[in-house]
Amino acid sequence: MADHLRQQTVLVIDDERGPRESLRILLKNSFNVLCADSVDWGVQLLKESQPDAVVMDIRMPIKTGIEGLREIREIDPTVAVIMLTGFGTLETAQEAIRLGADDYLKKPFDAKEMEDVISRNVHKTQIERRRWRAEKELLMLNQQLQDELGEKERLAALGQKSAELVHDLRNPLTAVLGCSELLAEQLRRDKEKLGESWSSANEYLEMIEKSVIRCKELADMWLALSRRDPQRLKPVLICELLGDVVKSAKQVASGRGVRIDCQIGGTGCEVAADTVQITRALQNVISNAVDAVTGVANGRIHVVCGQAGCEAEIRVEDNGCGMDEEQLKKVFEPFFTTKQVNGTGLGLFITKKVVEDHRGSIALHSKVNEGTNVRIRLPLLNRPDMALAG
Repeated sequence: MADHLRQQTVLVIDDERGPRESLRILLKNSFNVLCADSVDWGVQLLKESQPDAVVMDIRMPIKTGIEGLREIREIDPTVAVIMLTGFGTLETAQEAIRLGADDYLKKPFDAKEMEDVISRNVHKTQIERRRWRAEKELLMLNQQLQDELGEKERLAALGQKSAELVHDLRNPLTAVLGCSELLAEQLRRDKEKLGESWSSANEYLEMIEKSVIRCKELADMWLALSRRDPQRLKPVLICELLGDVVKSAKQVASGRGVRIDCQIGGTGCEVAADTVQITRALQNVISNAVDAVTGVANGRIHVVCGQAGCEAEIRVEDNGCGMDEEQLKKVFEPFFTTKQVNGTGLGLFITKKVVEDHRGSIALHSKVNEGTNVRIRLPLLNRPDMALAG
């Protein structure tokens, strides 16, 4: 069951009945509370219920809280563990932090402080588990794609399509990696007290999840290439779609010191489009712009979307390295690239094909050391010749 649909569970492990009951009564209105009087019993409940936080006494007979912490971390590295210490020195509690505990409190504890600490660590567990699930999905997806490509490589006719697929996957996977790095850094920085930073951490996780979905869509499209029915276009608010693409790109761009400004028209500009195809075309253009301005002092990208007559117009302008006349002549040719590394030369070739498949046009103007301007135009849906098939 999804984390937000079930009541969060807190596991209390303490050999003393008084503290166990105090915590149960304190937390019962907000959480499902499980209690155990020993490490072994607590570990068994952990396996059965997968709690969202564990509160555990350090000093217990038979097995100490430190030993219990080691066992818990082997079973579930994501659950937040809060250690309780009832004796004078904090050295053992600090050792618990070094071994992977998330927080510690002294007995007797303050009720309000305990509630705040547990609530904060329950949220931390949920974010960690979402991150782990996203990483697991990415690994599974990567293996699935490798298996498929290994099978398809026997067919020489699919060589170029395989290269297109590799290129298409780079953009969303780059977004995933960028967001994962930002999230990991934020969690390390705020390990003891995350507070208001939960909002931004959740945003990064949402970007990861959207990019994983994007990868799955591309994989499905790849698998269906040979048996696909003629493309059925759907109404799409192109300005809103562009806004989502820019939002994703900003995560990567900010990590490279690049600023992206976006000016979206108020009407949304409805066009007839295949969402997956148009998204990858827009991602290609903006990704190229980010690459072009990376390393440039005050690197910036200006993205505009609005209506121009009977068409929706998208402009992506950058102040990057630009291109000379010879490069401009080849820019839409397959396998031509100006990138020194990691360039397949398929981005603009694919983009041009997608735009033209949508009865649109693409133009590119550039000057060395001044930047590049890409303009895409797509016919608006209310044009008579753009009526959708029933």
